[in-house]
Order: sequence, then C-alpha cells, then structure tokens
Amino acid sequence: MTRLYYRWRRRRVPIHSFIIAVAVFSGIGLLLLTLRSVDPPANDTVFLRPKELQLQLDDDDEINVGVVDVDLSGSVSIERNKENVNSSSKTCATVEEMGESFKGGDVWKQSLRVRTIIHHHFLVNGASRVRDLPPDQFCRHGFVLGKASEAGFGNEMYKILNAAALSIMLNRSLIIGQTRHIGSFSSLSILGKYPFGDFISYSNDSFTLNEVKHLWRRNGCLKTYGRHLVMRIDDFEKPAKTDVLCSNWGKWEQPIIWFQNTTDAVASQFFLKNVHPEMRDAASNLFGQPDLLQSRPNVFGELMKILISPSKDVVSAVNLVLGDGADPDISLHMRMLMNRPVRATRAAINCVNKAMQNLHQMPRPRVVLVSDTPSFVNSILPNISEFAEVLHFDYKHFQGNVSRNVNSSHSLDFRVKDWGPAPRWVAFVDFFLASLAKHAVVSGAHRRVGTTYAQLIAALAAANHLRENSTGSSFSFLSSFQSNLLTDGLRLQIGWGHVWNRFAGPLSCHNQSDQCAFTPLLPPAWWDGLWQSPIPRDVHRLAAFGIKLSGLGTVDEDHLRSFCNSKKGTVKTIMEKIKMTEHPGTPGREYRDLKTIDVLDIEKKVIKR
Repeated sequence: MTRLYYRWRRRRVPIHSFIIAVAVFSGIGLLLLTLRSVDPPANDTVFLRPKELQLQLDDDDEINVGVVDVDLSGSVSIERNKENVNSSSKTCATVEEMGESFKGGDVWKQSLRVRTIIHHHFLVNGASRVRDLPPDQFCRHGFVLGKASEAGFGNEMYKILNAAALSIMLNRSLIIGQTRHIGSFSSLSILGKYPFGDFISYSNDSFTLNEVKHLWRRNGCLKTYGRHLVMRIDDFEKPAKTDVLCSNWGKWEQPIIWFQNTTDAVASQFFLKNVHPEMRDAASNLFGQPDLLQSRPNVFGELMKILISPSKDVVSAVNLVLGDGADPDISLHMRMLMNRPVRATRAAINCVNKAMQNLHQMPRPRVVLVSDTPSFVNSILPNISEFAEVLHFDYKHFQGNVSRNVNSSHSLDFRVKDWGPAPRWVAFVDFFLASLAKHAVVSGAHRRVGTTYAQLIAALAAANHLRENSTGSSFSFLSSFQSNLLTDGLRLQIGWGHVWNRFAGPLSCHNQSDQCAFTPLLPPAWWDGLWQSPIPRDVHRLAAFGIKLSGLGTVDEDHLRSFCNSKKGTVKTIMEKIKMTEHPGTPGREYRDLKTIDVLDIEKKVIKR
C-alpha cells in the first residue's frame, strides 16, 4: 500500500492539461460575473420591474403590496434625487420624508416671479383699462367668468381663483360672478351680489357680468361688429365632456369662458397635461413644472393677495383679537368635525413646537387657534398656553357690526357637523386672522388634513409676508398627523381638495408614528414628483378624462392623444340678447344697480365639433 501511494504522488501532471483547466475555470468565472446583478446605474435611477411592485386594486380601495404581475407597461423608473434618497432599497416614505421636498427650495423666488406676472396681467387686462378700450378693441376682447355660491368658503373661493388663473393663461379679463340666485341665468344681472360680499372686499381689477353686458351694448359690439355676447361653458366635474385636456382654449373665439365646478387647486393645473403645447406652456409658466415640487410658486396665495381683502367689519373683529400686539407668529387650524381626540391634540402640540424651532428662541410666540369645533379649542388652549400666547376669536362675546347679520348668515342646521355651530361670518374672521401668521401655519384634522380652507389660509399668509426685496423665506406650512390616521399610510386622504391626496398611494408607508410634515403651498394636481402615487379611486377617475395612469402615477401621453383624437365632443354655449335702459349716472361706473334690464331671450346651443 505504501509503495502504491508513493508511486501515485510522484506522478507528474502534464503542463498543457494544467493550462487547459485554468482557462476553463477562468471562463466559467467570467460568465458568472457577467450574469450577476451589478450595482445600480450611476445616475441613481432605480428600476422597479412589474413583479417587484404589486398594486392590487380592491373594491374597497385597499392597496396591498405583493410580488405578482401588474399591468404596468415595461419597467417603471423613479428618478431619485441624490439629496433626498440615499438607499435604492427604500420602497415607501413617511409623510415627513415626503415633505422634505417642500422645505426650503426656491418657492419664494418663483412666487415673486408669479407675483410680477399677476400684476402685469391685471395692469393690461384689468377692468380700469379694458373698460376704456376703443369699441373695436373692446369687442374683440375676451373674458373668463368665475362664479361662486355661498357654500363652503374654501371650495367656493377656489372657483374664483381658478378663473383668475385661467384668465392669466388665456390673456383675458376676469369677471367675478354673483352669488347663487333664483331665476334664469340672465337674472344674474339683477339679483345677487359678490360671493361672501358682506365679509370680503374685492379689488377693482375684475368686472361684474352686468357691467360687461352694459359695455357690450354701449360699444355696439352686436350692432356695429356683429359680435354676440356668447359664453362657452366647460364643466370640470364632467370628465367625459370637459375639454381641459384635449382643446386649445387659446383659440376659443367666444367672448366669455366659464370653467365650471373648479372647487380645488387641481382644476386649472390640469392644463399642465393638455395635449396642445401652447396650453402646457401657459400653464407651466404660471404653475411651474409638476415634477419640481421644491420650486412651485404660491399661485393662489398671490392671487388672493391682489384680489381680496377683509371687509371693514371683519377687520374690526380681527383687530379686537390682536389688541395692541403684533401679528401672530403661528396659526393652528384644526378641522375636527365635532370631535376632540386626544391623539390629534398631542400631535398638533408637537407640530406647533416644531414650528417654534424656526423662531430663533422667541420667548413667548403668539399662536392663533382656529377650529370648526369650539369645544376642541377649549381643550387644547391650556396646553399651548404653557409655552405661547394664545389668540382666539370668541364670537359669543363680540358685539361688532358684522355680528348683526347673524340671523341671515348663520350656519344651516344640516351643515353644522361640517361647518361647525358658529355663525358663517365667524369663518371669515378666523380666516383673515389666521392668514396674518408671520412664520407658520399648522393644519390638523380629525380625519383629512389640509382642507381647502387651511390651504388658502397658508397660501395667503405666505403671500402676505413675502416682501418684494426678499432674498429668502422662512415661512412654513405644516401638516399634523396623529398615528391612527396613518395606519394604512395616507390612503384616508381621499378627495382632490385635500393637499396630501397625490401622495396617498402605495409609496406611502403604513403604520407611521405621529408626523409633522412640511406641506406644499401649491397642492399638486399630478403625480410626477418623488414619492407621489395615486390611490385606485383616482386611477379610475382619471380614466374618464382620457388619462391612463400607471400604479405610480405616470401618464400615458400616447393614450391621451389617441383619446383626444377620437373624442366626439360638444361645445355648450349660452348666447344673450340684451336690451338695456341707460343709467343716469356717469359713464364708466359699475352698473350693478341698473333699474331696467330687459332680457329678450337666452339660447343654449350644443354644437357638434
């Protein structure tokens, strides 16, 4: 045995066999390295393949994440900014992480740019100039109507603000319509008043519909130029019929355009995806690019700054709350719907403390409390009083002029749970008081955070305290979420009027702790930004507009163009033939109080395109 073993060990391996073996093993190693996954691309683009992200769309709008095939066209890529995302393995974000996009940035710079655009627009298209145009120019001029009723303030004010934004995009003048009335369309000339006119004063930059009718007749637009006063109507709440995405509104020839039911910040931003480049350019010039969340201007705040102001009676009530002190530093708005949850109170207090961190150790900041639920104010007030001077408008102890209309402007009984038990006029005192905040507005809620009312408070406050010579802004809009609202992520933030709706999809982490997140002053209308994703309800809703939306919010532009090309739309117009008796007053005055207006007829036409 020893001999045989010795002989085997002494046997030499041929050199050429050794070289062949090394070559074979080297080839196998190179092959394995080639097939093996490599590091992510250098541009930090993370590709999520269809089997890596599952979006099960259940009937109850539940979103379940799993590993099964989904109906996504190819791989979905998410461009991740190196400053925001350090790990390619992260598949969801908390609300605070989402809000980092709205911290700092150059929102202030873009807002000043838009402020200049707005001022120039009303300088050229404002009522003071347009009413004095020569007849041939006036009769070729166009208008946009913004008409609101006196329902919820946030939704109704957005109708006027969307009309103002559209007038800028289309280079037309703004008409502010009158309140809800009884009678035909034509009776707008006789009945009604400016929406919320008892509490809000409007600038002289807009027309009334009545004045436009008078000027149309005075300038002989029909008699001399054969131009009827025709209004074209587009209803945003009817997705299958609206032309917000498919038509070039800049080429519409009707003198007046009425974009109906634009009750939130979304409607006019839909033009950012219009199939016509001219409309997209006009929208992006005003609203900025939808994917650059950190640099989108405070459009609606800047519009409010120039268009509205509190009435004298409301100013008196606000000054009574302020006393001899300065403007408040922080405003806290809580939409509680007659509830007083302890978790919401705790989260809101923590969020106010976070806002105070930017006040450079101010010893005792002034904090305004606003809520639809007076009992909630009473419960949270002692806690905040420990570290801040609390301001709150107690309407029960106010005897000013505005309160004398309480019987005619009180909350309707069936809206008490929605609007609260206070008279309607209190909401306007609260609004203008809260919009004086110099440093931050905090929004909290029993269920849905960042309502249209809270959005407009923050937008106006930011605009009020942005100076022309500013080199930056420390103003913050913060959203306070208690943990039970985030069990399923942001899925509860349904409704396009809520600021976090565009973040409510599968990229929102479940089971989050209390959150205090920086919030956009301009609520996004699309899902182009980092961590934005839609809920199934919105995917289905967008389909009616002709939008094929992926599970992560990507718009299929080819599908939209095909939809628009095949769409058999209608054009709805209202043509008025009006005979007026001249008012004995001086020319150029507003003719809201004409004594005789004889409307001959109103024609509604539906014209096939």
